[in-house]
Amino acid sequence: MTFTIDANFEPRDPAQLTDAWQLDPLDDERGDYIVVDRVDIVRIACVAAETGARFQRDGLAQDPMDWMLSASDLFAGWPPIEACRRKDACSLAILVHGLGLPADIAPTTLNSIFAEHGLALAESNEEWLA
Repeated sequence: MTFTIDANFEPRDPAQLTDAWQLDPLDDERGDYIVVDRVDIVRIACVAAETGARFQRDGLAQDPMDWMLSASDLFAGWPPIEACRRKDACSLAILVHGLGLPADIAPTTLNSIFAEHGLALAESNEEWLA
């Protein structure tokens, strides 16, 4: 089965994405379309599982779905559900939650922690979804 979708798949402004993800999963509303590979879905699922486990383990009051769907400074304003389709962002989210770092850690703080231990991010997070 094949079908054609007449839609714009250009990257959106990160500020618009938070509103675009405010969907009720039990409603018939479909939202707009995005293109994902199977590996994208696996990465998002891994980050969602790690986020939920971490919030439960640490007794955090924040809702893990709220974290997944809200704009994040860690990912240059992109919601984690969008950013974590990329390998680098997925790894970073798992690292942040696995180490119990603040879920809203500033990239500069994270870079300082990495630099103290002789580590560096592989690429600028502003390029993650380019």
